[in-house]
Amino acid sequence: MAGTAKEIIVEFINSGLAMELTKIILPSALVIIGWIVVSRGNDKRETRKETRQFLDRSLASAEYIREKAIECLTLPDGIACKKLELAIEPELMRLDHALNLLDLKISGTKISALELRTAVTNNGYYRVCGRAELNLDHRVLQDINIQAAALSANLEGAYRSTYK
Repeated sequence: MAGTAKEIIVEFINSGLAMELTKIILPSALVIIGWIVVSRGNDKRETRKETRQFLDRSLASAEYIREKAIECLTLPDGIACKKLELAIEPELMRLDHALNLLDLKISGTKISALELRTAVTNNGYYRVCGRAELNLDHRVLQDINIQAAALSANLEGAYRSTYK
């Protein structure tokens, strides 16, 4: 019955059982490997798509902040201005949180909304009681536009460099 290992292997091959097992195992292994490759590629594509959607929402948020800040600063201090200020603050917080989650980097530096936040809130005119409205060509409004555009460009650039 049982002999040496060599005899057992030769008997196994000669019985045809090895060929039958190969007919079953080889196609199954190829199907499993193919499924793993396709699944991994699909996961990468879905992650890229979700990141792009999140990035688009962040870009829309930065644009919303820019529009509301300019609208707020071109109005005289009053109820309408206070309503806009109340809308800007939570949107800035959401944008900060979204950029934290995106974790995009440009030149090794993590992208944040700090410059936009500073341009909007730390300009000497935002949330100042009794202030007059600003002219549309005022330097503060130009700085808000520049910072919003820079943030958008940095986000797009970082996304493109991440998914080349």
